[in-house]
Amino acid sequence: MKKSLFVVMAVIVFCFLLIGCESGEEIVEPDEAPEEEVVENDTPVEIDGTVVVTDQMGREVVITGVPQRIISLSPSNTEVAFALDLGDRIVGVTEYCNYPPEAMEKDIVGGFATPSIEKIVELEPDLILASTLHEEEVPRLEELGIAVLVIESSNLVELYTSMSLVAEVTGVIANGEALIASMQERIAEVESVVNTVDPEDRVNVYYEVYSDPLMSAGKGAFINEIISLAGGINIFGDLEENYPQVSAEYVAERQPDIILFPDYHGTADFVVEGMTDRPGWESVPAVINSRVYAISDDAFARPGPRVVDAVEEAARIFYPDLF
Repeated sequence: MKKSLFVVMAVIVFCFLLIGCESGEEIVEPDEAPEEEVVENDTPVEIDGTVVVTDQMGREVVITGVPQRIISLSPSNTEVAFALDLGDRIVGVTEYCNYPPEAMEKDIVGGFATPSIEKIVELEPDLILASTLHEEEVPRLEELGIAVLVIESSNLVELYTSMSLVAEVTGVIANGEALIASMQERIAEVESVVNTVDPEDRVNVYYEVYSDPLMSAGKGAFINEIISLAGGINIFGDLEENYPQVSAEYVAERQPDIILFPDYHGTADFVVEGMTDRPGWESVPAVINSRVYAISDDAFARPGPRVVDAVEEAARIFYPDLF
């Protein structure tokens, strides 16, 4: 039973694609770049048509020529690639890569935790976009002569770096710059509005990652940054663990004004009904005032281009009178 619970919790947490994202420390240099700016560390060096970069797992990656056949091994990486207008070069994705819709037309190479080496080889890629979950597969793929770039982000700065890195090695630098600039502009517009809200009037937000057992988002979770950018205060933003397990009583004690939870295939009504029966929740402001919202789970969960959509959606929920 304990093993089953551990597996379930591990899968749920990784669905947010944030496990093991400490490699960002190799990329970000705070002394050189303020937050929310693209961090240019280990700038790719071109040598006779070869690009040498350091990826987000701290590995030196050598890429010869401009990749034309790309496989993505995670949903977030797939979204980054398509947003950079690399869709025509994508030849394979995982079964969980469901956005944009065009991604589902690509060949499937397995699950994001269980990619098929045989299927990958069959598709003859010249670049694989992997994540830190694929630590075991990376050396196997490299032994087969395939370039592997590990990209994964735990915050917005690292996301911009990921996008810049992929754009660089695929030869679409201008696309990367335009995408990042657009995202920064949209986020700045949201912040310019929510910054007019007095600190004491900011809403306290509880984000429910999972309901059995109850799990929320802590200080290091991408969701915490989304809530903050949208002008809210994460009630568990003081907890060090990225995805802490909490109790119903603990949530009630922190009195959230708003509750957000991912809408998994139309389960919203069922989840809301279950919340009202939790111990102490009859006194929770969010429940009393019917401010419990199902949100776009993938946009909030994945560290990709749609994080801006999540920030805008959250801001509209938090302060409907301002948007």
